[in-house]
Amino acid sequence: MQSGMVKNKVSYHHIEGKPKIEVINDINELYHRIFDDADTELLHQRLSEQHDILILTARVDNILVGFKIGYRYNENTFYSWLGGIDLKYRQQGIATQLAKMQEHISKEKGYLKLRTKSMNRFKPMMSLNLKNGFDIVGVYTNEIGQTKIIFEKRIH
Repeated sequence: MQSGMVKNKVSYHHIEGKPKIEVINDINELYHRIFDDADTELLHQRLSEQHDILILTARVDNILVGFKIGYRYNENTFYSWLGGIDLKYRQQGIATQLAKMQEHISKEKGYLKLRTKSMNRFKPMMSLNLKNGFDIVGVYTNEIGQTKIIFEKRIH
């Protein structure tokens, strides 16, 4: 299911379930421009293995400038896994709009909480999470030595 709305010249869309290959390719291209550790294999794996996938996109003149991907963590929690905004389009409220859309749709689907993770090196994302009402609920070190910060927010 896809839908869209336009705010200024940015159009926002959501896709529920497995996306078309063109959407995956667009996201993968932007993912690699934003993150130096982008992992195409992991992206494809998550999109094929996870349940209740929700992909939100922001486009300008039909060019992908931002995305947010999440999926079911458990019956009560929706996991906001991956997202990013093209450097040229930051500080324009796009990430905030995508986060609001994700929260709204997750709440409509009956989830009680949102969960996400970040790392200290992604300070803008950590700041956005805190500004949007998330609490830090845990910290751990993963198998490759990265310190991960777990955020959760009650939405019901």
